Amino acid sequence: MNTDTEDKKVQLVEHRKEQILAAAKSIFAQNGFRCTKVDQIAGALQVGKGTIYRYFQDKKSLFLTVFEEGIGRLRQTIRADVEPIIEPQRKVAAAVKTFFEFFESDRELLEIMMQVRSEFKDDYRRVFLATYSDYIVKMQEDLRAGMRSGIFRQLDVEKTAEAISATLQGVLQSFYIREFGPETAMSRTDEESSADYDSIKTKNELGRPGQKRELLTDNIGAVTSLLLEGLLKRDGRQVSK
Repeated sequence: MNTDTEDKKVQLVEHRKEQILAAAKSIFAQNGFRCTKVDQIAGALQVGKGTIYRYFQDKKSLFLTVFEEGIGRLRQTIRADVEPIIEPQRKVAAAVKTFFEFFESDRELLEIMMQVRSEFKDDYRRVFLATYSDYIVKMQEDLRAGMRSGIFRQLDVEKTAEAISATLQGVLQSFYIREFGPETAMSRTDEESSADYDSIKTKNELGRPGQKRELLTDNIGAVTSLLLEGLLKRDGRQVSK
């Protein structure tokens, strides 16, 4: 087998894997892990169930791969959009903006992330900590750079980085609770559960009928202002303890 043929084969394999992950993400997001059948994902792609198992060991493996692929894209986006920025205050602002814009543009991943946390706590912790530790270290470095340049006041770097991360995660979770509502996969009809994934994706993007669609990005200004400016007026007075 020549090199060109091998390259084409690799490309075809990667393309098929991407198709499976895309279909699986939409169906998992709509139906939930427990109510999703591998047959549904195969049917959406018009392939046999054996094709799915050729790429993924089982439903759990496919589900977690969807999650890990999404978190990997988040890390890549932050590296591309935030890390090249030099000025500390602009870097913090860019990190907030990038974080919220990423999940607003991929609400299905937000749903998947919450499902993983509920269904597979150990796997969620493993993936989250790998991403979180890298993110926290970089944030601490940025805070120290801001302190050295005189832009940021003297801070407890470790605790401040933790607080910033907790703020972003808290806003994300609060948004999820409000926007995604109490509907669960168990309450959906069989007809809804077997819907093709293009229809599911459209429904997820439009949100619930009759409700004004809240945007995660609506939080960018308030969170950025809180992190960079704080709550107190800059009048030279000390905070009461």
